[in-house]
Amino acid sequence: MKAFLLFFISLFTILNSDAQIKGPKTGGGFSNETISGSNKFWFDVENAEGSDNNYTYFSDLNTGSNSYTDYIHANKFTLDVPVGVIITGIQVDIERSDPDQNTADYSIRILKYDIITGDEKSTGDAYTATDTEKTFGGASDLWGEVWTDDMINDNGFGIAIAAQRIDGSSGLTNGRIDNITITVYYNNASTLPVSLVNFSVKKNNGSIDLNWITDVESNMNNYEIQRSADGRSYSTIRSIQSRNSVSRTNYSVNDSKPLNGIAYYRLKMIETNGSATYSKIVAVQFATGNLISVYPTLWKKGTPLHITNPNNEKLTAYFFNSAGQQLGNATTINSSLPTTALANQKGIIYFRIINAEGQLLGNGHLLVN
Repeated sequence: MKAFLLFFISLFTILNSDAQIKGPKTGGGFSNETISGSNKFWFDVENAEGSDNNYTYFSDLNTGSNSYTDYIHANKFTLDVPVGVIITGIQVDIERSDPDQNTADYSIRILKYDIITGDEKSTGDAYTATDTEKTFGGASDLWGEVWTDDMINDNGFGIAIAAQRIDGSSGLTNGRIDNITITVYYNNASTLPVSLVNFSVKKNNGSIDLNWITDVESNMNNYEIQRSADGRSYSTIRSIQSRNSVSRTNYSVNDSKPLNGIAYYRLKMIETNGSATYSKIVAVQFATGNLISVYPTLWKKGTPLHITNPNNEKLTAYFFNSAGQQLGNATTINSSLPTTALANQKGIIYFRIINAEGQLLGNGHLLVN
């Protein structure tokens, strides 16, 4: 009865404000994502969809060091949040248990565009002996991130979950997850005194043109063009004063020095009182030179492995198997690439090359003999 009354009060509060919700919904995509030093991966990951006593599990964790699992990577929640709303909170509910009571949370992180980001929500809580739903986040918790409707509706929105052996415990770990759901809270009432009709990004020879159209501006101060190499950390590259026009207005700026590889752009719209909101994020791929590669592509262990690095910058190559699991990485500031991460590998190995700013400069595969 108490739980029912609390639910009724919460529902009444939502219905009598501008707040709306989508969910709870289960995901449609499940996979393992490697954590360096992990001890186990998750079996039958698709069983984390639906509270039906069919479980994803990881078997027994060792009792020494590295007693934690890979992430179970859950995405494709298809929440269908309406366009233009203000995201106010994200709630994740995980139904899990360990009949042997030797398992606890290791890491609970949000996914944005399939990238693990935001606040760490794990406090090391133990799994209960029987299935219990544990809540992370809530109606006013944004997990330390900025969100727009397109980010929530993207297939890469989701949650990453890892478990660990309880410190000092002995006996088997039998941790398992039955169901994962996400609920998104949002507000339909944007008080920003401008209507953004469109925001677009287009390549123009050696630069990037950015254009946006507004309707009925009032009490607007300025617009900031913000750019990111990874879709998470943004910096302002241009600021344009608002014209505060009551009619449709076109704005345009040019990024004359675009990032090499994929860049993410968004528009920050700032009122005279300092309040702000953001446009959707638009990505564009731009090559300002030859992409970095690794060679020879037919590589024999014990021989040198090279990387094109004309500027002698810090480059990191991440290696993956055909299932997308990360096998390791190697960092260099010259044309020689360390091969320790490939010592125990054989067959086709895929790589991605990232610079110190987090830009993707190249990708491909090697055949390791």
